[in-house]
Amino acid sequence: MTKRTQTRSDAFETPPRSTVTVLAVALAGLAALALLGAGAGLATAQADGPTVSVTDTELSPSGTATVDVVLTSAPNGLAGYNVVLTVDDPDVVRIESASYPDRFGLTTDPAIGDEGRTVTLEAADTGSTIDAGASDVTLATVEIAGDAPGQAELAVDPRQVDANDGDRVRPADRAGALTVAADSSSASTSGARGAESPSTGPIDELGGNADGLPIGLVVLLGAVAAISALSALAVSRRRS
Repeated sequence: MTKRTQTRSDAFETPPRSTVTVLAVALAGLAALALLGAGAGLATAQADGPTVSVTDTELSPSGTATVDVVLTSAPNGLAGYNVVLTVDDPDVVRIESASYPDRFGLTTDPAIGDEGRTVTLEAADTGSTIDAGASDVTLATVEIAGDAPGQAELAVDPRQVDANDGDRVRPADRAGALTVAADSSSASTSGARGAESPSTGPIDELGGNADGLPIGLVVLLGAVAAISALSALAVSRRRS
């Protein structure tokens, strides 16, 4: 009987397939873990408690705009609040005035600090119009004026927020982004309302945005590219 001699193709065909399979499984596992981590981060963010936030806006150096101060949720209602807003760069924008929604029956005149850098807001819901479970409650509206092109933040300090049952609420805070554009055609006109930046869709849901992809998506794309490259290498070896 003639002894069969192993050919070069027989010797090298199996290892590349095994290597590709192992690496593909490992990379797919890493991608899955990264996506699960992004999903967990999203779930945590959605479970966050109340936040006092300031809407973003854009205006011209000679124009004015308004931004809203909003309580994102009031699980136990809202009895009253004391909030201080501060512009981090008064050379770019300044606070002109502020006003309260009619639903607040008792208010304190907005106290604007020197050079329009700060404003103290205080109001009470004496008519109990803000019930438990309310969301996106506008606390006040603030008018700002642009002085020079640039960017600034309108930080919010919720010093005291009380629920209807008398308990103290300790909300998180989110500053508003204020942009003074050099080109007035791209900015808001006088009296224009500020608005939140629109969602970029599914990318936001994974914890990223259009300019910075989420880690889960980056790993997944990298895994796909690596698997394709390894598969091409295996095919090339089998044909040689």
